[in-house]
Amino acid sequence: MKPLQNVFPFSTWLMRVGVVFFTITRYAEIFLSFNSSSRMFYLASIFLLFSFLLFLGGFFKKHSLTVISSIFLILATGYQSFIILKAGIDYNFAVYVVLGSVFFYFLSKGNSQK
Repeated sequence: MKPLQNVFPFSTWLMRVGVVFFTITRYAEIFLSFNSSSRMFYLASIFLLFSFLLFLGGFFKKHSLTVISSIFLILATGYQSFIILKAGIDYNFAVYVVLGSVFFYFLSKGNSQK
């Protein structure tokens, strides 16, 4: 059975929307509390800013915005995973591993449609 290559552009947009949706549901409340003395506030700011930039990067032909956003999101995901890993490997850690793999995908493919 051959893969459905016609839905590839839709699947990349679905990943971009999923990243924005996850980021908003996970980090919007932390960001809106505006506790500038908290590390989580800055982590939430990074996730929110660069997930929106990753989404916006899909509208451009050049890969720069997507790749730069992916790098920052990979670093933020790695940091968040490290914090979560202190409590042990669980569901939350698995979510960030999958999320990190999505960011690595965008780092390697950019805005490619193939």
